[in-house]
Amino acid sequence: MRYEAYSYADKVFYDSPVRWAALQEFTAVGEPLPAGWLGSTREVWAGRTPADVELPDQGWKIHVSACLDNAEHILSVVSAYCVQRRVAYKFLRSPALVQTQNAKYASRGSSGKFMTLYPVDEPELERCLTDLDEALAGLRGPYILSDLRWRNGPLYLRYGGFTEQFCRSESGELVLALREPSGRLRPDVRRAVFEVPDWAPVPAVLAQALADRAATSTADFPYTVERALHFSNGGGIYLARPVSGGDEVVLKEARPDAGLDQRGDDAVSRLGREHDILCRLEGVPFVPAALGYHTAWEHHFLVQEYVPGEPLNRWFGRRYPLIHPDPDPEVIGRYREEALHVLANIEEGLRAIHARGVVFGDLHPRNLIVRPDGRVCFVDFELASPADDYVRPGLGAAGFAAPADLEGYAIDDYALDALRLWIFMPLIQLTSLDPGKRDQLTRAASRRFALPARPDPGRPPTPPPAPPARSASPTSPETADADELSALFSGDRADWPALRDSLAAAITASATPQRTDRLFPGDPSQFTHDGLGLAYGAAGVLWALHTVGAPVDPDHVEWLLEAVARRPCRPGLYTGAHGVAFALDRLGYVRQAHNLLDRLLKDPLDGQGSDLAGGLPGIGLTLLHFAGTTSDASLQAAAIGVAERLAARMPSDSGGPAPGRRPGLLHGPSGSALFFLSLHDSTGDRSLLDQAEQALRLDLARCVLGDDGTLQVDEGSRVLPYLESGSAGIAAVLHAALRHRPDPERQRSLEQMRGAAEPEFIVQPGLFNGRAGLILLLHLLRDGARDHDPVIRRHIRRLVWHLVPHQGHAAFPGEQLLRLSMDLATGSAGILLALGSALADTPALPFWTGRRVAAPAPLAVPQTP
Repeated sequence: MRYEAYSYADKVFYDSPVRWAALQEFTAVGEPLPAGWLGSTREVWAGRTPADVELPDQGWKIHVSACLDNAEHILSVVSAYCVQRRVAYKFLRSPALVQTQNAKYASRGSSGKFMTLYPVDEPELERCLTDLDEALAGLRGPYILSDLRWRNGPLYLRYGGFTEQFCRSESGELVLALREPSGRLRPDVRRAVFEVPDWAPVPAVLAQALADRAATSTADFPYTVERALHFSNGGGIYLARPVSGGDEVVLKEARPDAGLDQRGDDAVSRLGREHDILCRLEGVPFVPAALGYHTAWEHHFLVQEYVPGEPLNRWFGRRYPLIHPDPDPEVIGRYREEALHVLANIEEGLRAIHARGVVFGDLHPRNLIVRPDGRVCFVDFELASPADDYVRPGLGAAGFAAPADLEGYAIDDYALDALRLWIFMPLIQLTSLDPGKRDQLTRAASRRFALPARPDPGRPPTPPPAPPARSASPTSPETADADELSALFSGDRADWPALRDSLAAAITASATPQRTDRLFPGDPSQFTHDGLGLAYGAAGVLWALHTVGAPVDPDHVEWLLEAVARRPCRPGLYTGAHGVAFALDRLGYVRQAHNLLDRLLKDPLDGQGSDLAGGLPGIGLTLLHFAGTTSDASLQAAAIGVAERLAARMPSDSGGPAPGRRPGLLHGPSGSALFFLSLHDSTGDRSLLDQAEQALRLDLARCVLGDDGTLQVDEGSRVLPYLESGSAGIAAVLHAALRHRPDPERQRSLEQMRGAAEPEFIVQPGLFNGRAGLILLLHLLRDGARDHDPVIRRHIRRLVWHLVPHQGHAAFPGEQLLRLSMDLATGSAGILLALGSALADTPALPFWTGRRVAAPAPLAVPQTP
């Protein structure tokens, strides 16, 4: 949902939902403030605070929920009350945000929260609850799962922070915090369940509400839940058994006024329609039987037949051959036949559903179950509709949702055609961003899998639906020649200058120096971290352009300098200002870089995390860099102090990082190992090699050996080969460590990690979690060899699968493939950096381990006194 929410404002790039929501804000946002009141606007919220009221740091806050049809009225009533009683409050800025906050895939922990009130003490809390309960009597609002409900209205309560306090989470991230009576800060965790810290004061006025909640019983519910299968903001899906005994069933839950679709229909409305559709399809062998419908605790439950098997996307993940290195042609042929059989079964089932006069409306891999015998079952009919009373779906999966000019059975035919492509080339999301990708990917799938002319030669083919009438991709003018751009990705060094210039031109063309929140469009993280840093911000893009020899617009550097001057700077290499200082220094803005470093040196180190992205290892590497460029012994001493802090935190065993702590280069112990190795290279202190080895052991303990012989990070539900949190990042540091201390067992592990970086198909193209990061690793492992590397060449050629022209130049989508990105971590700048390293031996990531290459000369920048 995070990426979907950041896709509303712009059809080409991820952008803040605030910009989208601000197009039609509540009237109250623009109204003059009452005398003696202060206003604030922060992201999706508008705040109002009496100037003479000092809020406590934490306490019992009141949340008010609302529906689309009553939000404006509730805002009017509650805000008038708060002004009269001088109670601080905030509210969502627009109706669009109310819908987004309550959408099907919105965060379950924050869903329903429309307004927040901050009573300063218990008497004010009780008065607000009593008065507003009466004023809002009879008004609806979605249940706030994280809160305690007050009686039967739209009021809820939770103990939490009133002002911003921060601490480090178990994963090392900086998060909002509560202060315990001891004075220690702990994360203010916001889960989809009501919890009260055991030390928090509980006002007497809440006693009855807490007692009522404790008295809630499941004794009268006729089913016993065995486990949850899936959660969305609309409700859960559970595997259960009747209390009276019998076979397993599936319970599908719907929460009133929650799980909204684009039409504003809630989960209950859709569940009722789904029940009616299942009854209409009774007896169709491709459809689960409807066994009942119940209401309990205000929630609705559809009881369905349990269908054994696995979702098609999981079936696909276990079989798709191109995610393994060097798949045997026989394996590819076997997969082709299995996939064609499944597709034929899906089409047969779809025709049976159509024969009953029903449009399925939401055909995609997660809504199809493959039974153990290979037959297919359709599930999730909440968007289905009778063909004779057709209602267009208000939701849809990217790439499978039909264009607006299709309706009825044609919607299902469009999705079926998308499935035929997805099962061989699972990049169907790209067709929403660039319709021209469909033909390109279809040709690629046909060649790679030697597909027959028809998916099922034994059956008359369903004519593929005509594509919607569109003149060109929304990201490029008609003059863009995708074939010419594709030819640049040959993997030949001779094509590098033209390839570099095209990528750089697309990046530069995307810049928005008129904005103050970000310069280059990138991942949504640029709005939740900042738009300045190396990973997601302007510094990373400008540094990447300079590193590969592309021109850097001085006005864009000036934008960065002005942003640094007016913003508070958080520490950190990739997600903080230490990376900005490094980039400015490399760009030739030495004085400004040193000024920024001086600001950062004033920050205490004790509260910083242990991750390379924003914590001590990146800070230490930055200090080490500036110690080298300035010969300042105090900076090297500071770097040594950072190493001592990290060493003191390092677990002594090799059982893996502490629970909740992420593995890998950017977030795990490998980042510390990288710093220890770099500091050893600077000081010669061999004890640092011991520290690096210990840190690497922790990350290697998180890796598992797959059936294909590759070693990857085990994340629980999947294995990861990538740079950020996967085996590629660990391998890069291990490669450097083996230069100091060769070890045959560790060398085998490195080779197994190399194998994990060699598959032909990679879901995403970017640097941190995609193909570009694997290119960077494989080039590093070549150790400077100039010989032809067919795997790297293939990786570069396969980048064309993700290529989307932007203003006639080469560009790439970010994570989730829904929008283009230009940043270092997820977008074109990171791909540019990896290609420069592989094709022109330009520097890789800052402080990248392994062989040394010459750094590019700084820009010629006039330095003013």
